[in-house]
Amino acid sequence: LLSLNNVLIVSPDVIIGASFLILFTIAGIKLGFASVLLSHVAFSVPIAVLMILPHLQEMSPTLTDAARDLGASRKDVLTKVILPIIKPGIFSGFFMALTYSLDDFAVTFFVTGNGYSTLSVEIYSRARQGVSLSINALSTLIFLFTILLVVGYYFLTLKKNRHNTAEAVAEPVAEAGVPR
Repeated sequence: LLSLNNVLIVSPDVIIGASFLILFTIAGIKLGFASVLLSHVAFSVPIAVLMILPHLQEMSPTLTDAARDLGASRKDVLTKVILPIIKPGIFSGFFMALTYSLDDFAVTFFVTGNGYSTLSVEIYSRARQGVSLSINALSTLIFLFTILLVVGYYFLTLKKNRHNTAEAVAEPVAEAGVPR
């Protein structure tokens, strides 16, 4: 399954787009929002899997066994044990898939159909007529939004690291067997 997961990552975008076009045509799926959504989900899943899988592999199976032994339901094990451990992978997979989805022109170009357009296809079609001020403004807004996200993430991790450092300083006393 992991080898099949990598097929969409290593295949060229033009081949993926043409393959989806053929698949949707044979399946009778009308080209438009549904075909774009299905194709973007299909090539985003392997990216998310590659981001989440290492967190699952690092997780000790004894954590879920201990939670079940302590009376946790399957839902509690998922929401209170597994999801907090893989949450960084989920976020990184989401942002990588979002970035790839916004950037992927070739696949989207094949599966959009008439009367429906995405951001990448719209920018490409307008850029062929000459770079307009609207494309420049949109590109600037996307760039500034990306910078804002990166700076926000930096400050969040900085705050989290300071909090973890303060906790790590207090713990050695307890580990040394000294009563509090």
